[in-house]
Amino acid sequence: MNRIETCIGLFFLYLYIERIGLMVLYRTITKLLEDEAISMHVPGHKNNTIGQLDAFDFRYDMTEINGLDDLHEADGILRQLNEKIGGKYPGYISQMMVNGTTNGILSAIYGLKHLNKKHFIVLEGAHKSVHHALEIAEVSHEVVSEDAFFSHSFMERDVAVITYPTYTGGCFDIGTLIGHVHAGDGVVITDEAHGAHLDITGAFPSSSMKYSTDIAVQSYHKMLPALTMSSVIFMKPEFYEAILKYIDYFETSSPSYMLMLSMEHAHDFYISYSDEQFHEKRGLLINKLRRTNLEVMEMDDPAKLLINHIDHSPYTIYGAFVGASIYPEMVTDEGVLLCLPLFHEGDRYPFECLLTRIESLVIQDVKSDSSLDLSFLRGKVCQRTMIPYPPGIPIVFEGEVITSGHLKSITHALMNHVRIEGIKQNIAYYTGKEKQ
Repeated sequence: MNRIETCIGLFFLYLYIERIGLMVLYRTITKLLEDEAISMHVPGHKNNTIGQLDAFDFRYDMTEINGLDDLHEADGILRQLNEKIGGKYPGYISQMMVNGTTNGILSAIYGLKHLNKKHFIVLEGAHKSVHHALEIAEVSHEVVSEDAFFSHSFMERDVAVITYPTYTGGCFDIGTLIGHVHAGDGVVITDEAHGAHLDITGAFPSSSMKYSTDIAVQSYHKMLPALTMSSVIFMKPEFYEAILKYIDYFETSSPSYMLMLSMEHAHDFYISYSDEQFHEKRGLLINKLRRTNLEVMEMDDPAKLLINHIDHSPYTIYGAFVGASIYPEMVTDEGVLLCLPLFHEGDRYPFECLLTRIESLVIQDVKSDSSLDLSFLRGKVCQRTMIPYPPGIPIVFEGEVITSGHLKSITHALMNHVRIEGIKQNIAYYTGKEKQ
């Protein structure tokens, strides 16, 4: 190579480096990796340290060429893969989805409406995707407590929507709830977004499918080693055609083969998983947290821990974790939520580094913004549903009157730097009206 060619090569290398420098998302993610950020959040591959997703490369990002099948009308390898995943729970037909569990919730609600199911009973604590689906489907619905749920006499036209397990890993007697609905010939949709790993071994809680729910939607990416947006919907055969019709409506017509590959990998991980490493490391982690004077609440799902401190708020503890480049899943008044990796033989998770950083946590009180005054919203009609995210469970719905109780919750969250979706739109609407 002569000098001119060398100069030209260096010039283009310089332009490439400059272009990379302008890519803000790339820079941000790269910085996290350079800081050796430790994941205690979803997705389940934990920065590609759980499972073997590193076996894939971008050449696998293909499309519906000959031999690769069509996810929306699968009759070849994708049909085989759906059937393989469906074998996870006999009696169900499964369908991979690349638009996340939201796509499954939308499709299930529209599909059941298509089958003349007219009234939806939502157990409180549902994700925003459930409320959005009910709104745009324009179906009759009500949100109820568990007591009110059992007081309702379900009929053939009724659909129950149950979130199980909860975001924080809480489980409850899902079988009794499903039995109550089925006793009146109602139908059950389970939002099982946080439960793709249930039944992975006998030490984990059971899926709602063990209790004959009619439809369950699981986010494979949340706790299993799959790429974000990888989800699977499981359906009893009588609901398959109606729901698949709406999956075709709502899902991209170019589903990612990378995501489907990751779901295949996650399923193989699931069926071959052994939990010895998980329980050993989980025990060591809990002991380390407690020796650091942190309170550890072990949730029903052993892969979730809720962390608190007797002398500090959860928001202070969350700040201490982030300051140590340990990133939890969420913080609320209940505590700091840690999503544990599904540790396994040969994983690459930086476990020893995690223990060292926990031992060196610097806990300092977080300054909150005490100047925030939202009192002018009291008594106003909510213009956009307000949702702390995470966990994505609405505080006040569009069209509801905003009460003092709503404002107390919203203000408290904002003062502690928790994001509230919809708050900006409500503030802008009413401050704009006052200026008119």
